[in-house]
Amino acid sequence: MSKNNKPAAQKKRNFFEAFAKSKAPVIESPIMKKQVLEYASNTTVLRSNTLKGDINNDEDTLKVLQMEHHQGKEDIDSPGQSIEDNKEGEETGEEEESTDFKLALLSSLQPSLSPETLLELLLTCNGSVSSASKLASSSSLSPSKKQQTSIPTQSSLSAFLSPLQDQNQPHKQPPQTTRKIPFPLPAIPKFKTLHLTTPSQVPYYTPATLHPSFLPPDTANQLLRECLAEAPSFGKYEFRLFERNVSSPHTASFFVKDEEMAIRHRRGYMYNGSVLDDIRTFTPTMHKIIPQLESFIRSQLESRISTVYPHGQKLKHMLPPQKWHITSAFMNCYDGAKQSVGWHSDQLTYLGPRTVIASISLGVEREFRLRRVAPVVIDTTVPFEPDSNLDGKGEEEDKEGGGSAGKQWKWQPEGQASIHLPHNSLLIMHAECQESWKHSIHPANNIQPHPIAGGKRINITFRCYRESLRPDKIPKCKCGVGCVLKTVQRVKERMGWYFWGCQVGNQWKDGDKDDNNDNYDNDGESKGKKNEGGCGYLVWAKFDDDGDPIWE
Repeated sequence: MSKNNKPAAQKKRNFFEAFAKSKAPVIESPIMKKQVLEYASNTTVLRSNTLKGDINNDEDTLKVLQMEHHQGKEDIDSPGQSIEDNKEGEETGEEEESTDFKLALLSSLQPSLSPETLLELLLTCNGSVSSASKLASSSSLSPSKKQQTSIPTQSSLSAFLSPLQDQNQPHKQPPQTTRKIPFPLPAIPKFKTLHLTTPSQVPYYTPATLHPSFLPPDTANQLLRECLAEAPSFGKYEFRLFERNVSSPHTASFFVKDEEMAIRHRRGYMYNGSVLDDIRTFTPTMHKIIPQLESFIRSQLESRISTVYPHGQKLKHMLPPQKWHITSAFMNCYDGAKQSVGWHSDQLTYLGPRTVIASISLGVEREFRLRRVAPVVIDTTVPFEPDSNLDGKGEEEDKEGGGSAGKQWKWQPEGQASIHLPHNSLLIMHAECQESWKHSIHPANNIQPHPIAGGKRINITFRCYRESLRPDKIPKCKCGVGCVLKTVQRVKERMGWYFWGCQVGNQWKDGDKDDNNDNYDNDGESKGKKNEGGCGYLVWAKFDDDGDPIWE
């Protein structure tokens, strides 16, 4: 049915639906803004295999689409504007030209390409539809970039965006783009969730890299079975937050290399203000994969230093790549779609600054999110004699931006990046991740069961604990408890500085008394060593270029 024969009511419906049904060979007329926006808000991908034909004049067609999309607005954005550049609109509830809308435009210009390829082109060209269309027209794309025809049982990273992938065709990682990874990374507009659907897109918007199918399949499955055997005896982490007892919504346990190290951890290492009792030794397959994992991480760090970081040098306080080795790991179990973990960054106390964490995902696929909460500070040198009191409540407030020693600086909120982590994938959180970003596992409405794990996801985060930051070497607060290492994120003049602070306020409270009664007299009254919020002790932390502490 041609366009001229359409009834008037059909013209008011979603343009792309009407366009697909009409099977028109070209876009012949302007598109109503409302129709395009309704389509963009109701779908994340365009089944571009329903669009047939070729467009002879990409730029003229693009101009028509852009003009109609912005009809009624005071400003008309350039079609070449970057996704991250347009920050006006979200303040008033109006969205800027969304990724979905740009995908729709690009798909109308390049109907033979899959949505996955269209998004990769769009990101490569910094959100410019016209540039992406020109790049696609001038490039010879492989057949694997075309639309596929069936739905896989377990969603892969690419299938999350485009579920039309051949079930019998092995998952292939898209070729890496030669575009330089920016440093610092561009901002994601606030209120937005940017879904990164291929590994090549991940490092352009997050301080992480994704490596699917990292282990041989048999090794990954064996590791999964060992972890599932451990998981039933895992416990929930319990801690104190805003004067309330809080327990994690998932279960976990801590693993180390051998029993000698396990004994050492039980005697002094603290997490969320309390000693962790459940310390286990690595499973046989964990031991088996460590040499491969260490070698791979070191090579990735060397590559990142030479190609991403300024002047081809490692970040200040970052451990040299060849010294990175695995000493321990947290193993987390998420049983079902609703088990998750909220926004957090990993504790730096024994890892030190600029730490690198390697995370292997096994079992059911889940959504991992990252959002930036502070800028990446290159020079974090702390003066030897800071101009304010170093211990006490005043400085404790200042470190959160409320004290008088430093004026609070409001970080402009940003959007978040979403990454789906399939079975047997490795995610590396790089050196700038923990200080400036927070991450979470997002609750899911539903999940696709894994053949071995069912509805469970196992996540192993391999870490490098520094010998220079053992519990007997770090400062103790006035409560007599080892301090926690944090970084300033809200005071502009001290952004990126590290400090040691009291962590007693994070301890789980079983009652009015401590279980060991060491802090109470014979009448049960507190001796004053501890209180609900701890003692408020704080001292600035100093580190050398490789991140080892400088003690005074």
